[in-house]
Amino acid sequence: MGIIKLVIVSATSSVLLIGSAAAADLTAAQIKELLIGKSVYLENTATSTAGTGQGVLYYATDGTTLYKTGSGKILHGKWTFKENTLCIDWKEVANNACSRYDKQGDTITVFNVATGQARGKVLKIADGNPEKIE
Repeated sequence: MGIIKLVIVSATSSVLLIGSAAAADLTAAQIKELLIGKSVYLENTATSTAGTGQGVLYYATDGTTLYKTGSGKILHGKWTFKENTLCIDWKEVANNACSRYDKQGDTITVFNVATGQARGKVLKIADGNPEKIE
């Protein structure tokens, strides 16, 4: 009987350890607190709206978004939340899928909700619009 209890306790402990190390999707409230009114510096993958390279998104408090892509091109859009995803309707890019934000430790990864593919990783977040994107 002691061995069975030991196996059950060991199995339960393993599940709890694995669960605590797993990534967690951020809620709309967490995303809003983290990003709105700030600039987000990203290392983008090939599946991001602007393609591979570093970019900066400024999420203004008035619901507008500006995106300076790695090539220097500027995109203009409006952000909204749908459940726990952040959606941007770009003027220059049609049918942009919403994004979910996944945090594991200090790493935040942005995922395309429609495809499930990673769009990029957050490199840093700064208050306001220090890049003066227009």
